[in-house]
Amino acid sequence: MSVSLSAVAEDIDRLITLDINRRGVIQTLHEAAREKTGRPLVLAAAETLASACTPRSVVLIASGWPDRPWVTPDIGELDGPPGAALLARSLHRVLGVVPIFLIEKQLLPAMHTTARSAGFSVLPPDQALAACDSEAPIHAASVLDFPSGTAHAIAESERLISTYRPAVVIAIEKGSANRKGIIHNARGQDTTASMAKVDELVREARRAGVPSIGVGDGGNEIGMGMIADAIRQHVRFGDRCACPCGGGIAPLEATDVLVTASVSNWGAYGIAACLAVLANQPHALHSEQMELRTLREAADAGLIDGNTGYVDPGADGIPATTHAAIITLLTQLVSNALTPAGLATQTNPK
Repeated sequence: MSVSLSAVAEDIDRLITLDINRRGVIQTLHEAAREKTGRPLVLAAAETLASACTPRSVVLIASGWPDRPWVTPDIGELDGPPGAALLARSLHRVLGVVPIFLIEKQLLPAMHTTARSAGFSVLPPDQALAACDSEAPIHAASVLDFPSGTAHAIAESERLISTYRPAVVIAIEKGSANRKGIIHNARGQDTTASMAKVDELVREARRAGVPSIGVGDGGNEIGMGMIADAIRQHVRFGDRCACPCGGGIAPLEATDVLVTASVSNWGAYGIAACLAVLANQPHALHSEQMELRTLREAADAGLIDGNTGYVDPGADGIPATTHAAIITLLTQLVSNALTPAGLATQTNPK
């Protein structure tokens, strides 16, 4: 099974790194991360989750990117929250975890809506944990705001880790600071003030021995510190940004596992697909219909396509139907991998 699983994971990595939106950076990011990791990236993430998580364990999932903060910090983008919510759904179904989503205070309503669209009742953390013991099923998650001020972020990181003792910390499409402490968007602009300082949570998790997973698509996200040298060398603004700090967009902070994808949501879905194969649960990945529903409801909650700027159910300039098609392909990969014929074909290729 290990050879077959690795082959499927390689296919998933390839699928989620198709440069459909022609940004021209994903192959650089993926090759650098693959060299560091030594195996398919989604497999490294799925195995980390499977080994760390037990039923009723908490997983902290940070997402949300305040977009165009020079206009207002109240607008977030669609890449990130849907991936967080739908990966959490798979983790809950396969491993029985309780997800706690972390996001900027002003984006709380949008994350509430996105989590509900993925099938969760959104409850306070104590009630979400109590839902695990309910005789009648209640599939619950929590949504908490995470501070944008560094001192408050440090204190909240310590509180979250000590209170909930999470099995894993995950950051999906979340801005990370460079060597000078500045968080940039992909255009090299300073977005530090509006961004929740989730780097502090990753640092606290490391001190507590909690594994961390970063998912990103541009080179400026949490986790990309693992491949900072490659970003500085090969990604636009990697070594020198467009803001006065001049320090580039390459982050300082690394995570234990890094998953790169053309769209960060796809990275989350790739992890879920690999976990479905690893756990032999073909229905763990969400459906095309749920993908469309989640994107639509997240857009209706005010999240925008970060490329076009429209409140539309697409992400990174790619329409919702294409995102649903990625789910169709991932579902087929999982389904074929978990049939005897599929396993035989991958184990003994002709």
